[in-house]
Amino acid sequence: MLVFNILLQKSYNDKAIEEKLLFVQNQCSILGNQILVNKFIIDSLQDNLNVEIDQMANVWEGRILVIDSGYKIVKDTYTIDQGNYIVYDEVLKVMKGEKDRNVRMIDDYAEIIIPIVNADKLVNGVMIATVSLEDIEDTNIYISQQAELLILLFSLFAFAAAFIISGICVRDVKRLNIQINGLNEGHLVDLKVKSRYNEITRLTESFNTLIDKMQVLEDSRQEFVSNVSHELKTPITSMKVLADSLLMQEDVPVEMYREFMSDMAEEIERENKIINDLLTLVKMDKKAAALNIESVNINALLELLLRRIKPIAAKRNIEVVFESFREVVGEIDEVKLSLALSNLIENAVKYNNDGGYVHVSLNADYKFFYIKVQDNGVGIPEECQPQVFERFYRVDKARSRETGGTGLGLAITRNAILMHKGAIKLYSEPGEGTTFTVRVPLKYVK
Repeated sequence: MLVFNILLQKSYNDKAIEEKLLFVQNQCSILGNQILVNKFIIDSLQDNLNVEIDQMANVWEGRILVIDSGYKIVKDTYTIDQGNYIVYDEVLKVMKGEKDRNVRMIDDYAEIIIPIVNADKLVNGVMIATVSLEDIEDTNIYISQQAELLILLFSLFAFAAAFIISGICVRDVKRLNIQINGLNEGHLVDLKVKSRYNEITRLTESFNTLIDKMQVLEDSRQEFVSNVSHELKTPITSMKVLADSLLMQEDVPVEMYREFMSDMAEEIERENKIINDLLTLVKMDKKAAALNIESVNINALLELLLRRIKPIAAKRNIEVVFESFREVVGEIDEVKLSLALSNLIENAVKYNNDGGYVHVSLNADYKFFYIKVQDNGVGIPEECQPQVFERFYRVDKARSRETGGTGLGLAITRNAILMHKGAIKLYSEPGEGTTFTVRVPLKYVK
């Protein structure tokens, strides 16, 4: 509004001055025609023309000079220079016909020089009219005052409207903030803020999505703690039962001692394996876990792992086959990736049928190398597949205990592969077998 006010005043001022000068020019042209008729003879006492010129100067609050072709001032409403001669550039240019008029601004006055032209379009003299612009300045002041008042009223209205609107807008944000503070106190409940503004609605939805993920993590943490407690407690409970059984009996045969001690040794071994797997998983969970990256021949690594597992597979007549499509060298942490791949191959043997097969293949492109571990074993039900990488999850708990599984192997495998910026996928059909596909970048990217 300030800019508009300045532009409006300037536009009005220019337009008003131009219109006033045009009016003065037209009036002077009319007077000029009368002056030509009188042949520049203006009787200062009796002639109506003289009176008319004086009246016109009074109306304009200015001064009028009439100059003939000889540059003599034949009429001066101030009578100061009447009878004198006047010659300067602006008058000369108009007298010679180089300009149809000349305008000069002097403080609060405008001076306009107009030619007196006869019927043949020849300049016979000029008129110099000096007119006051105070009326235009007064109008400008009035407009400026009214504009300032309007701006003040509008500003007050704008501030009041902004205060009310901002209060309405912030109201939903305050409600949202109150509920978020509840989250800080540990209450993981969905935010319920109904707002007419899409931004607040989207923000609430984003927070609710985050809360849902936090809830899943919290449930997973609690389940993990519960599972860890259960898994660590089970072998201890078994050992306590065995020990109490021995202590409650007198004259226990040596064979029974050996049998119970053998069972206790197995439970201790199982406890040790669970603890080692937990420690391994904790190390891989650390964000700052250091990877000892080096260039490794993946073909040789897989051949070494398969040589270690083949004796176990041979006891159940399971055929282990390795297929390599090309020589592959990748930047990996050999220890961690070996652990991950070893878990996959061991699981393919453990959860296979006697006389089955395990097929391991290696391939690569310009960016990744791919390892596929395929078996024709018991398979994994479709509803269980999303959870197989979770800690302590077992598809068949009874069979897992028989094979000595802790339920942490696939969780360790997945973490190790993710640390290498890789990915692992699962394809399985119950009774037909399972296929794990691993993709790892050839060049490690931090």
